Amino acid sequence: MKKTLKVTGIVLGSILLLILIVNIGFSLWLKYQLPDYIKNKTPYAITYKTLNVEILSGSISADDILIKSKNPDDKKVLAIDGFVNGLNVSRLGIIDLIKNKKINTNSIRLTNPKLKVRLAQKKSKDSVKEPMPFLIRNIDITKGNIEVINLDDSKVFSAKNLNLEIKNLSLNENPDELPFALDSYKITAKDFFARISDVYTINSSDVKTDNGQLEINDFELKSVLDFKDWEKNFTKQKSLFNIKSKKVSFSDLVFDNTKLNLKNAQFVDPEFIIQNRDAKIIKPKNPKKNGIDFNFANIDIKNGTLSILKSNQEKSLSLAKFDANVTDFVMNEETSKNKLPFKFKDYKIVGNTFFYDSGKYYNMTLSSFKLASQSIDLMNFKLIPKMSRAEFVRTIPMEDDQFNISANRILLSGVDWTFEKELDLHLKSAKLHNVDANIFRSKIPKDNPKEKLLYSKLLRQIKFPLIVDNLNLVDSKLVYEEDKPDSNGPGKVFFTNFNMSVKNLNSNKKKGANTKVPIVINCKFMGVSPMKVNWNFDTANMRDNFTIGGYINNLPANDINPFIKPYMNITATGTITSLNYDFKGNNDVMNGKFRITHKDLKVNLLDKDTKKKKKFLSGVANLLVKKDSQKFPESVDIYVERNKERSFFNFYWKGIEDGLKKSLLVIKI
Repeated sequence: MKKTLKVTGIVLGSILLLILIVNIGFSLWLKYQLPDYIKNKTPYAITYKTLNVEILSGSISADDILIKSKNPDDKKVLAIDGFVNGLNVSRLGIIDLIKNKKINTNSIRLTNPKLKVRLAQKKSKDSVKEPMPFLIRNIDITKGNIEVINLDDSKVFSAKNLNLEIKNLSLNENPDELPFALDSYKITAKDFFARISDVYTINSSDVKTDNGQLEINDFELKSVLDFKDWEKNFTKQKSLFNIKSKKVSFSDLVFDNTKLNLKNAQFVDPEFIIQNRDAKIIKPKNPKKNGIDFNFANIDIKNGTLSILKSNQEKSLSLAKFDANVTDFVMNEETSKNKLPFKFKDYKIVGNTFFYDSGKYYNMTLSSFKLASQSIDLMNFKLIPKMSRAEFVRTIPMEDDQFNISANRILLSGVDWTFEKELDLHLKSAKLHNVDANIFRSKIPKDNPKEKLLYSKLLRQIKFPLIVDNLNLVDSKLVYEEDKPDSNGPGKVFFTNFNMSVKNLNSNKKKGANTKVPIVINCKFMGVSPMKVNWNFDTANMRDNFTIGGYINNLPANDINPFIKPYMNITATGTITSLNYDFKGNNDVMNGKFRITHKDLKVNLLDKDTKKKKKFLSGVANLLVKKDSQKFPESVDIYVERNKERSFFNFYWKGIEDGLKKSLLVIKI
């Protein structure tokens, strides 16, 4: 037994002695032969003050290292020029380094490195020589000043006073995933710069981590190309971005090969500028799948500005100031299958001085707005024509309406929406306060032969489920003006104190849901006469059946002269004391009952050009008009066929006109 132990001890001692001898021998070899190895086997001239090697731990340390490229003009080789005060490498696979030219180490520490690196020329696709692989799990840089440039001297990376600590780094060669993963990191740096793609760079005056939070001051993401060069060379990209922010911070930022997770992201005083190309992007038939998951627990934007520009630098959308908060933001492979490629739990956006270019004819503005997951509050909404009426009429190819609309407030509440395969929108209430809508139509352009759909069919053609439980216009004003080639100025009809209640506005896309839409309108016709309308239709009815009825009381005939004088070359005096109607119709015809009472009603026919009264013809016309109605006149039956090239309201007023003719005239014409 003692003999066995003695032999074992001798063997172990011999092995240890052999390792010690090898360690000493290898250390001496490195000390005396490494300079020759570096001189003959590498493209760099490297000198150092001291060098220590431990075979057992695989550690190397060196001090006062000076490195220079032997041939800095050789573009095929990475060029390095600089000084490192201290280098510590632990658990380096020395045999791998010498035999296989492979760097495999647990950690590397650089103290006070001052390095300028010029990248080598990219190898051709036909080149069979592989770049030297490396694996460094942990990196520690203290007081570094590092600059990396391209062959054309354009900067790739730079940082001053760089202090960096990375734990458990792993690189990833899959282009569809993040290029690296790590467990933790710490960084401080001044004048940080990095080129992150062929288009974009990021820079910052100051970068630091504190208690797990990354702070970036004076952050800027910008393009290295002007818009024309970008538009020419990157044809598959829709937009060019420029982002500045006084401060950007992230907490608990975690990198994985396929995931980027963080708890909080905050942008302070950010400025977002997005410039879009005019041409449409042709999407590939088989787009690459995005394997990267983004999970943000909370995103905050404070005092931000936003500008979206057209290719000619004109604004298509802008926000003078906004604050935003989004929680539980997720974008991954699953959400990318939906029309909205991300999802979130909650959001809140508050902004002011909003501008949107709505196309060729209109701009839209808001003085302020508040958006939340269940409510939308818009203040001082305006839809403003870009052209004068004359310019608009000259521009449009066929007859069309010009709108000028404002609303003091638009409040949407009980908002419930999803956007997966398609948009699904349900509103409990939509309330529009103090709407002022002016609609102008000129009869000078040629008629538009396209069929004008009734509202039930228009709603039915909305491709997604839409339900608005209650839609209300409050204390509003509607003005309609129509101009004919032979009239002197537009005819005008208007409604003040306009209040409208619409129930169950829907697109008939929810199975089993109620599709009937009742509408009640109370207003003053021509600003003086009380008017009420009851209107009903059903979006599920394929014949577009509807009913509409109501009344107008105490209408002075003088008040309708602004419309009938330029449009019909007629003026009227007297009073329409009441006008009642009850119609029903569909997409083809309308019929029903009409009744009117009036007092001292007279008409004057006017000359088309001079607008002076035609006395003889006016006298003949008044012989055909019943001067006074009976107290309780009989109702008359109306029947009109629909001109489908005209709107629903044209159809509606044709029914009123038919009733007036049959009620007022003594003889049939």
